[in-house]
Amino acid sequence: MHLVWVNDNAAPVGGCEAYIRDTALGLRSRGVSSTLLYQVSGAMEARWMRHFDGAFPMVDIHRQIKELAPDLVYIHRLEGVREAQLFSELTCPAVRFFHDHKLFCLREHKYTAIRNQTCKRTIGWRCYPCLGFINRSDRWPGIRWQRIGSLRAEQRANMQFDAFITSSEYMAGHLAAHGFDRNRIHVIPLYVMPPQETENVARDPKLLFFAGQMVRGKGVDILLKALAQTRDEIRLILAGRGRLEDEFKQLCGELKLDHRVTFMGRLDPDQMTEYYQKAACVIFPSRAPETFGLIGPEAMRYGAPIIASDVGGVREWLEDGVTGVAVPPNDVQALTETITRMIDDPGRASALGEAGRKRCLECFMPDRHLDSLLALFQSLTEGRTT
Repeated sequence: MHLVWVNDNAAPVGGCEAYIRDTALGLRSRGVSSTLLYQVSGAMEARWMRHFDGAFPMVDIHRQIKELAPDLVYIHRLEGVREAQLFSELTCPAVRFFHDHKLFCLREHKYTAIRNQTCKRTIGWRCYPCLGFINRSDRWPGIRWQRIGSLRAEQRANMQFDAFITSSEYMAGHLAAHGFDRNRIHVIPLYVMPPQETENVARDPKLLFFAGQMVRGKGVDILLKALAQTRDEIRLILAGRGRLEDEFKQLCGELKLDHRVTFMGRLDPDQMTEYYQKAACVIFPSRAPETFGLIGPEAMRYGAPIIASDVGGVREWLEDGVTGVAVPPNDVQALTETITRMIDDPGRASALGEAGRKRCLECFMPDRHLDSLLALFQSLTEGRTT
């Protein structure tokens, strides 16, 4: 089988690109060849593009697809109505994986701009009072306007694809609520790589760990406020970068947490593994409804106890009281109390971590995802000619 992957960027920009790279490599081991098409204006990195059998900028989509003659086109981040229309007109099947809320929220983040409350609604007139139509821009005057009509037009163009993939039932329901054909929506959970063989690391009974972007949607401010209400001996490691990092550092100062919080920036995979093994608990305090929340299974594979906001697709890997503990988003007091109980009961924390580890190894390994993906692709390509 020959796949053409479509993505705005041809560089390791984020989790979407990590998925594309890892899955292309996994499929290669099963005899699938992969070609990447990317936007001329997107990010590019030659080293990253070497993971594919070929990589080309999108300049004439119909002609390029005709010459490449793929069995199927696998679309990821793709901005623009015209581009979606062109791919929907192909004779070979076109499948889109929805990694985020970009087509389902004027501000892309799916929490309100004013009160920072988690949003579960479909797009509509209520989006305007939220002020989500006002977005940042790198161009003068520093803002851009997003209209509901434009977003709906892009949704309609994407509805023409042969199939849609989401990583959670939550996101599948959100697509269906926006008018996508539920019969063409396929839920294939994301995966993590098998745990590395490492020496046993003793957990620090007073150490919390967070990994993610330093942005409001990840709930870092809620975590810091909760930490300030716990005992002084409890410490926190924050891993990640983002535009609000300086603001969160200032908040640490205001809450007198400077001696308890360490901002580590981006960590390499070995460092992440170390903290997943070392932390008494991994905190996932998002207020944005995560389409899946891959950090959870990444930590679970090392037996890390998890506390996570009950948002989006989180419940599809976190069973409250069994593989971790779920708390309401934006609830400082609930998070404070849950952290304290977890720290004070290491036996229960260890049991949650072990149950999470087993669930991760059973449900979120690469082969399971690749099997489901190939089964879908084969069902779409049987009997079709390009």
